[in-house]
Amino acid sequence: MIATLFQPLTSLKRVGPAVVDNLSKLVGQNRIFDLLLHKPIRAEKIAFCPRLFEVENNQLIIVKAKIESHVKPANPRHPYKIICYTPTGYLSLVFFKTFPGQMEKLAVGREIAVLGNFQKASGENQITHPQEIVNADKIDELPKINIIYPLSFLISQKFLNQKIKEALQFLKTAKKDPDQEWINKNLIKERNWPSFSDALNQLHNPEITQSQQVSHFTFFQDTFEETSSTQNICKSWEISRKRLAYDELLSWQIAILLAKKNDDNHKIITEISEDLTTKFLSSLPFELTAAQKKVMSEIRKDISSNKKMLRLLQGDVGSGKTIPAIFACLLAVSQKKQACVIAPITILAKQHLTYFRKLLEVLEIRVEILTGASTKKQKEKILQDLADGKIDIIIGTHALIEDNVKFKNLGLAVIDEQHRFGVMQRFKLVEKGKETDTLLMSATPIPRSLMMGLYGDMDISLLNEKPKNRQAIETLITSAKKIETIYESIQRAIAKGDKIYWICPAIEEELIDENTDMEKLHGLASARDKHVKLSQIFDAESVGLIHGKMKESEKEKIMQEFIKSDGALKILVATTVIEVGIDVPDATIIIIENAEHFGLSQLHQLRGRVGRGERKSYCILVYGVKFGVNGRKRLGILRDSNDGFFIAEEDLKMRGSGELLGTKQSGFPEFRMADLNIDNDLLNIAHKNAEVILQKDVKLLEVESQKYRDLLKLFNYDECLKMVAGG
Repeated sequence: MIATLFQPLTSLKRVGPAVVDNLSKLVGQNRIFDLLLHKPIRAEKIAFCPRLFEVENNQLIIVKAKIESHVKPANPRHPYKIICYTPTGYLSLVFFKTFPGQMEKLAVGREIAVLGNFQKASGENQITHPQEIVNADKIDELPKINIIYPLSFLISQKFLNQKIKEALQFLKTAKKDPDQEWINKNLIKERNWPSFSDALNQLHNPEITQSQQVSHFTFFQDTFEETSSTQNICKSWEISRKRLAYDELLSWQIAILLAKKNDDNHKIITEISEDLTTKFLSSLPFELTAAQKKVMSEIRKDISSNKKMLRLLQGDVGSGKTIPAIFACLLAVSQKKQACVIAPITILAKQHLTYFRKLLEVLEIRVEILTGASTKKQKEKILQDLADGKIDIIIGTHALIEDNVKFKNLGLAVIDEQHRFGVMQRFKLVEKGKETDTLLMSATPIPRSLMMGLYGDMDISLLNEKPKNRQAIETLITSAKKIETIYESIQRAIAKGDKIYWICPAIEEELIDENTDMEKLHGLASARDKHVKLSQIFDAESVGLIHGKMKESEKEKIMQEFIKSDGALKILVATTVIEVGIDVPDATIIIIENAEHFGLSQLHQLRGRVGRGERKSYCILVYGVKFGVNGRKRLGILRDSNDGFFIAEEDLKMRGSGELLGTKQSGFPEFRMADLNIDNDLLNIAHKNAEVILQKDVKLLEVESQKYRDLLKLFNYDECLKMVAGG
C-alpha cells in the first residue's frame, strides 16, 4: 500500500505533462498521497429522485429519465438539448459544448440516470452539462453526496473529484501489509480510529444516509445546520481527520526528536576575545526592559557554554526581539565567528538590515543582505565574501538556505518567524556551520499548554514586557452601521500625518473554489470593494491595496511606499496578508472589518501593526450583522487586554471546531491535517509516543522500524533519516 502512495500523479488517467504541474501545485507535491491529503471543505446532499416541481434552483439532484428527442441548434451559439421524460415532469439536458460521439450514445428511448444542478429557465426544467449520465439500472452507483474541494491552478472540481476517486481505487486494490500500522493498537481502539487506508478513504467519503435531512454542511465551520444528522456526518468525517492528524503529528515529533537525539550537542568553548556587546548596549538611545536584559543574559550563558544553543525567543507584539537578536550576533562575532539572520520575506529582511546597520554604526561590523531579489553580480560578491569570512552578519530570506551559500565559520543562526520555515530548512541552515548555535524567534505567543508538545526540551525565553516608549494601543468596538463616523476620524488622522491600515477578511485562498461568491455566501467586507469605496471618499492616490493573490514583488512595492513618511499612500486596504513584524511608525490606526469572524490571536497580531512609535494608536474592531455571543466575548477579551500570552490561552479555550477565518494561528507550524487549535491533545500524545519509539531504536535502523521510516517519508521528513545516517 505504501508504495502506491508514493506513485507520481502521472500514474492517474489523463494526468500528463500539461496537467501534472498544476495538480502538483494544488496538492503540494507530485504523489498520490498528497492528492489524498487534499481535504474537502464542504459537502452537498444530493436530492435523490425528487419531484421536479419541488426542486429549488441550483439544487444538486439525481433523477431517472427516458430520452424522448434531440433538439439540434440552428445557430452554433445556441445549446444542444436532449428532452427527457420523468414521472414528475419533462427535463432538458443542455449542452453548450459537445464532443464527437457524445450525443450518439444518448439515443432516443434510452433510460438514464442523471446527476447535475437543476435550473428552471423560461418555464423549462433544465440540467446544464450534467456531471454524470449512466444507465438507469446503475442509478445506485451515483454518489449520494457531492464533495467540494478548494481549487486553484486551473483544476476543475469535476476533474479533481475524478482523480481522487481513482487514487482511492488504487489504494483499495493495493496489497495491505498487516504490520504496516505505526499507531499503538490500544490508542486506535481507545479513540475508535479507522485504519490508515480507511481514514484516507473516509476523508473523501463521509457517511451519509437518505434518512438524514440535511442539505449541506461545511467541514471547518461550526455554522452548519444544527441537526443530529449533521453532527453525525461531521463526527464521522472528523474521526478520520483526527486519525490522519495524529499520523502527521507523530511523524513530526519523531523527526524533531530523531534530529535532537542524534545531534552532537557539544561544542568547544570559544573565548569571547572582544566583547562588542558592551559598546553596543551603551550606545543604545533607549532603556532596555527587564525582560530584554534577562533574555540576553540567558543567550550569553548559552553561547559561552560547551553546549550548542537551541533557544526559542517568544516575544509579544512590540516587545523588542530585535535587540536580543543583535546581541546574540555580536557575541558570535566576538568569538571570531559569523552570524546569519533569516526572515520569511524580503521586506522583513530589508527592515532587519536597516535596523542592524543603524544600531551597529558605532562598531566596525559588516552587515550584508542576500535575498531572491539580489542581482547576479551582488550575489556573486556576497557569496565570495561570506566564504572568505569578510562578512560578519548576513541577513536574508530562503536564499540563505541554498547549497551554494557557504560560510567560513558560521557560529549563530537566528531564524525569525521560525514557524514559517520547515524543520528540514532550519537544519539545513544550521548545518552550514560546524558548531552552530540557534536562536529561533516568534512574534506570536503560544499557549503554555502547547509548549512541551511543540518544542519538547528546547530552552524558551519570553519577552512579555514592552519598551517604555510604547503607549498601550486603545481598542474600540463599533458597529458597521457607524462606518461614516470612522471615515471622519480617518480624515482627521491623515491631516495630522498619521497612516491607517484597513483590514478586510478574506477566506484563506485554499478555501476558495470555483463556485465561491464571498459576498453572497458570507456577507463579508471585500478588500477590493473597500479599496474602491475609500478611493472615492479620499484622494485615490492615497489609498493602496494588498491581498494574497498579488505577486510578492507587487506587495513589497506598495508596502515600501506605505512605510515612507513622505509617501503618497496614507491608507492601506489589506486582507490578513499584512506580515507580522512589519514596522510602520506612522501607522496609528488599524480598522478591522467583520472582526467577529477572526480568532483572538490573529486579531492581536493585526492590532500589533500599529503602536510601533511613540504616538497614541488605536485599533477599531468593526462588527457586522451576525454578532453572536462568542463574537462579543472574543472582542471583549481583546478590548480589555494587551497581553498576548493571556490572549493566546483564551483563544485556545474558545476555538471549538475552528472558524472559517483565522483558523491558522500564525505562531504554529503549518500542517496538512493537524490543527493545533483543536488537536493539542494529540500533539502531547504524539510527543510521548515518539520518545518511546526512539528509546527502542534511536536511529530507526531496526527492521521493525521500517514502518516509522515510511511514515517519515510520507510526511516529507525523510531528510532526517539521511542526516542521521550521515552522522
